[in-house]
Amino acid sequence: MSLTVWELATDFAIASTLILLCKFIRVKVTIFQKLYMPVAMMAGLLALTLGHNGFDVLPLSDTSYGGVLIAIIFASLGLTTSFPKKDDLVHRTGKLLAFNQIITISQWLFAIVIGGYLLQTFWPELPQAFGLVMPSGFMGGHGTAVAVGDTLEKLSWDDATSLALTAATFGVFLAVLGGLVIVNIISRLGIVTHIRRFDELDVHFRKGVIPNEQRESIGAETVSSSSVNAFTLHIALVGAVVGTAYWFSNFASSFNEFVSVPTFACAFVFGCLLRVFLKTTHSLHHFDNKLLNMTAGSATDYLVFFGIASIKLSVLISFAAPFMILMLLGIVLCLFLTFVLAPKLFGKQWVETGLFSWGWMTGTVAMGILLLKIVDPKGKSTVLDDYAIAYLPGSIIDILIVALIPSLIMTGNINVVIAILSSYLLFVLFAATKLAKK
Repeated sequence: MSLTVWELATDFAIASTLILLCKFIRVKVTIFQKLYMPVAMMAGLLALTLGHNGFDVLPLSDTSYGGVLIAIIFASLGLTTSFPKKDDLVHRTGKLLAFNQIITISQWLFAIVIGGYLLQTFWPELPQAFGLVMPSGFMGGHGTAVAVGDTLEKLSWDDATSLALTAATFGVFLAVLGGLVIVNIISRLGIVTHIRRFDELDVHFRKGVIPNEQRESIGAETVSSSSVNAFTLHIALVGAVVGTAYWFSNFASSFNEFVSVPTFACAFVFGCLLRVFLKTTHSLHHFDNKLLNMTAGSATDYLVFFGIASIKLSVLISFAAPFMILMLLGIVLCLFLTFVLAPKLFGKQWVETGLFSWGWMTGTVAMGILLLKIVDPKGKSTVLDDYAIAYLPGSIIDILIVALIPSLIMTGNINVVIAILSSYLLFVLFAATKLAKK
């Protein structure tokens, strides 16, 4: 559908107003603090209730902004990507990297088999890619849900994005509520005794408002405003990458109707290439990573809002039974990874890593950090530092999976995908076994 400038402005005005309103509610109402609900998610759920998929009192358009917003996020990610040192990656974070890869591959492989074979036994009309909505929503979050859904929609499965976004929203609740249940269980079993209760958390952490004395700068002014505003310069850099990625994606996808090259993947690649170019030409110091990260963070908040607001309840109802089964089986897999595999790999230090991993394998990294703060209140573990080092190689695998697997499955290559993922999973399991003995 065509969209006027003021319709676009109206959509973002409604989103912004609801985000401000929900931030106020989050600060004032304790129950939302105890649920640790992200403000963008609260605003999205409110928009879903009041928008055209609910009571239809908000004049939101039917336009999907997910494709553009996810491209902005991945362009910023590429522009800020730094490759870790080999020694740090292998010797310091080897176990965590292996565990992260096992989580990633097992979720995708498990979902592909369940959706492509088991569920089709009872619902033969389901697309073979049906299972992808679980990992794209769980460990991928709303961003990956949009990326996968967008690819699947281009390949003729119109309901994919709505289901994937529903899985992502469910995953955030599962990350927090399920994580708190796990914390309560391990506390009662005496596995950990230093659990931090809600009322022991700092007030600003509960409310999400940082006091004056603890506030930090969100970026540096790298250029003089007499020539161009620093934030304008950074937005222009991201915008150039997104525009180039969109053009290249359309060009690369035009050769075959069954091939869809995702814009977000192109944005990440071009972002990385531009960073290398800027570094080579000694121009990288003119750009600040914090400002680029803030651009990605803002795009993520609006992506979550518009993603949840666009969920079609009628689609969810029509796929309710297989969707619920897929979610339940996904929970079983995540529990196995947390309670069985993590202790075997990390020994006595499994709690911090397991709880952090539960957060991001079902919801988001932010949820993982939240659970880590509860079980490790004094910050003694090195999980976050190790995760930061292991993130890049893991993210490259994630991007390859999200960029290639939906198209391969929708074009009838599900057995090839299963064979490749199974082989890689066996390799990582072997490596993890060796690392666990050290």
